[in-house]
Amino acid sequence: MTAGVRFELLGPMRAYRGDERLGTGTPQQQAMLAVLLLRSGHGAGLGELIDALWGEEPPHAAVTTLRTYAWRWRKVLAEPGVLVSVGDGYRLVLEKPCLDVQEAEELAARAAVERGAGRREAAAKLLREALGLWQGEPLAALPGPYAERQRSRLEELRLRLLEDRLELDIEAGGEAAAVPDLRLLTSEHPLRERPVALLMRALCRTGRQADALNLFRTARQGLISEIGLEPGPELVSLHQRILSGDQELAGAEEDGGRRGGGSGAVVSGVLAADVAAAAGEEGVAEAPPVPAQTPSAPGDFTGRAALVRRLAEALTPAGDSGPAVALISGMGGVGKTALALHTADRVRDRFPDGQLYADLRGTDAHDPCDPGHVLVGFLAALGVTAEALPADVEGRAALFRSMTAGRRMLVVLDNARDAAQVRPLLPGPGRCAVLVTSRPRLAGLPARHQADLDVFELPEALELFGRVIGRDRLDAEPDTARELVATCGFLPLAVRIVAARLAARPSWTVALLTARLADERRRLNELRVGDLAIAPVFELGYRQLSDEQARAFRVLACLDGPGIGLTSAAAALRADEFHVEEVLESLVDVAMLESPTPGRYRFHDLLRAFGRQCAGAYRADRAELGGALDGLLDHLLATACAAFRHAVPGDPVAGALGPLRAEPLSFAGLEPARTWALTESETALALAAQIAGCARPDHPARPGRLRAAIDLLIALSPFHQDTRYGQLAPTGLLLAEAAARHGDRKAEGRARFLCGTIALKDTRLAEAETEARLAVLACREAGDTVVLRQALNDLGLVAQFLRRFDEAIACFDEAIALARELDHRSGEYATTVNAALARVRSGRAHEAVPACEAVLPGLREMDDRHGICYALYVLGLALHATGRYEEAIARYGECLAVAGPAGIRQRVAHARYRMADTLRAVGRHAEAQEQAEAALSLCRDLGSDRDSGHALVVLGRTLAERGRAEEARSRLLSASALFAKLGLPDVADVEELLAGLSA
Repeated sequence: MTAGVRFELLGPMRAYRGDERLGTGTPQQQAMLAVLLLRSGHGAGLGELIDALWGEEPPHAAVTTLRTYAWRWRKVLAEPGVLVSVGDGYRLVLEKPCLDVQEAEELAARAAVERGAGRREAAAKLLREALGLWQGEPLAALPGPYAERQRSRLEELRLRLLEDRLELDIEAGGEAAAVPDLRLLTSEHPLRERPVALLMRALCRTGRQADALNLFRTARQGLISEIGLEPGPELVSLHQRILSGDQELAGAEEDGGRRGGGSGAVVSGVLAADVAAAAGEEGVAEAPPVPAQTPSAPGDFTGRAALVRRLAEALTPAGDSGPAVALISGMGGVGKTALALHTADRVRDRFPDGQLYADLRGTDAHDPCDPGHVLVGFLAALGVTAEALPADVEGRAALFRSMTAGRRMLVVLDNARDAAQVRPLLPGPGRCAVLVTSRPRLAGLPARHQADLDVFELPEALELFGRVIGRDRLDAEPDTARELVATCGFLPLAVRIVAARLAARPSWTVALLTARLADERRRLNELRVGDLAIAPVFELGYRQLSDEQARAFRVLACLDGPGIGLTSAAAALRADEFHVEEVLESLVDVAMLESPTPGRYRFHDLLRAFGRQCAGAYRADRAELGGALDGLLDHLLATACAAFRHAVPGDPVAGALGPLRAEPLSFAGLEPARTWALTESETALALAAQIAGCARPDHPARPGRLRAAIDLLIALSPFHQDTRYGQLAPTGLLLAEAAARHGDRKAEGRARFLCGTIALKDTRLAEAETEARLAVLACREAGDTVVLRQALNDLGLVAQFLRRFDEAIACFDEAIALARELDHRSGEYATTVNAALARVRSGRAHEAVPACEAVLPGLREMDDRHGICYALYVLGLALHATGRYEEAIARYGECLAVAGPAGIRQRVAHARYRMADTLRAVGRHAEAQEQAEAALSLCRDLGSDRDSGHALVVLGRTLAERGRAEEARSRLLSASALFAKLGLPDVADVEELLAGLSA
């Protein structure tokens, strides 16, 4: 057990070890430990914890999230055996007393014992000590249904203790001092009968029986109107005793007048008109007009129809004990206020007692609205005079709840900072509704609906744009209009600004403004018209950030790419991953960053531009960007090399990349490595392109940064089918050009190899040959043997496709020699099979058969399934070419048996259409057609035009031999078109087949 650790839940969650305050993490992390703390040493399973934190809609990663929270709490608690695993869940083992809730409950129990023994003064002292433990709303801001239930339970405990203490005060002769507290308590909880009874007793003991009777009438009316019930027996009996003049209620003889100051005390501002009428007083002012404070909704409000309906339903009063509350959150400029005002206008008729509105200025870091000041305006609108206003915010809030209880009013609170700013402004029980807008999500409010407002969809953006500029102008340039609203990131405020600029300039075209916004550096300055502007909206949010949050915002905004993962962000910021997560989640909370999925983050395009603008003003940030690029590059390269080793075991390329300067992530196998490559490929490509763009001879940078960026993309190249392979081509070309400018032949050779490989995969043979030849030259010059071997292999493949078989075999043989020199067995085997294929194509199939049979044992020993499939496939081709058809069919079958379960779909397609050709050759035409059609479907699914062409040729020949000449002609024409598009010499073969059909 850990000594000296204590926790507080009767307010914001806090933890201490001695006098040291401990970090408690995010609200959800706090909520997890709160469940365990309140279970008094009993364990909670994962199912219970998930229900407690998320209720019926947990996220997919709920279990992982809880495990992470447990790991963090163990670091905070710093001793083993405190947070222990029990079953699939956890239990806390702590010394007592360690929790303020337990302390309050123990003090309450001791007070009951003291009171039962007649020691009232001691009991009252214990109750005061217990009540002093409350420091605000219990479990403040902690999310989840469990926290909400506990807040209700602990609030009920506080009220009971307060009532007990006030009762003891009255019994001890402190009724005069108890009256103000009881007035506040009854106004906050008008349906709670015990405080009413205590206040009636206190009023009687101070000689104010008339006030006590009036209080009973008011309470009775409230109970009947709200819940349809008469007061309970205790309250009714007390009322009868007052009416009958029971002297026991006056306390000690002849003392009532001195205690209370007589019966002429002034009734304090609670529903003044109603109380005055009940007491028979005169001189009451006329009722104030019904307030209608909400501003007009925008006349051109666009879209959000489904959301407006959901909000309207949530704002429909249900007659329960509290107001109907709906929340709207989202980034600056996303249209929260417009949506709130439009919704308020839609439901206006449901609230005949009026609408109240306040801009809480929550985004103003220096001067947000004080709830007490807002209440002054609200109470004035309800007819409360300045003289009747309570002095403090608690009193005003209580009076506001009392005056709105039972009414049908709508309160719109715009631009809230946090839940604490909103709570005093919530109306009393009955049929009121509250609509709140804020940038962060407001945890801890009793909301019926939480709307997380996103940017427009394209049709919504175009609809608003067209409404402002006119439909004719939109229809004249529809494509450019789409581009313009996309440049605005579909942000409603930005769309409105560009539309207003065009509306004010009839001679401007949409294309002209689109061109002005194309430069990111001037985009924010262009998004300004009249008093509307984007930058000031973002500035308000930025000013609220801590120094650490602001630095993370600026640095990450300077990194290219649509998003970034948590581990990558931690590497860029050069900080602990769990600490960085807290910083980034806090930026998400204030809508300065988005988190589309757990552990991944992204900027809205305009917020990114704003962040870069902010970074430009900080010299330290400009210097730090290089550190962020290097930190991210080091992390990605090290981890990509680890993934590469799973994809291509034994390939010496992995050892030639780097140097590696960071600790990589580890992978349990190929699938986790592939998943990581798919997830991080966008970040890696964007980083490499950014480094290439920064790589100028006159631009200071870390030596080797450019080469490391090239190595990163080479390390990801085995995952080309899983990553955004099409984006590699332009990025690779940028890197090659940058390396050439720097005169770095080794870097250029690697970049040229990468470009050649990409072009070869896409069957752009002329480009592939050019890049491969440049790569071979540069690698020879730089002595980069590892990559030279790869480039020679690619050059051989290009020559083979172009039917220059002798050249192909020469390239392959040199690559095989280099592989042996490097002890690169898998590379040697792969290139040996490539050379065998070239021999098959050149009419030397008898040489290919023993070559393939020689490498298969080594490939099987290495469990290289890709290599095994390839060798079996080429062996089948060689056997077919030598007339050994049944053996060829058997080898293709073996290839399919390995490739299918391994998910090597392209090789499955190859084996199917080649097997089909061999089946055709032996007269098994029905089977041949079935295999060819299956291969063609798979080739098309894979998007491989070259393989589709070969499958079509086999299918055409099969159909022709079955006497279906027209179908055959159609398939062969399709194959010819594909080969012609790719620039392959196979076109001539197909033309010969077509000529044979015509003969």
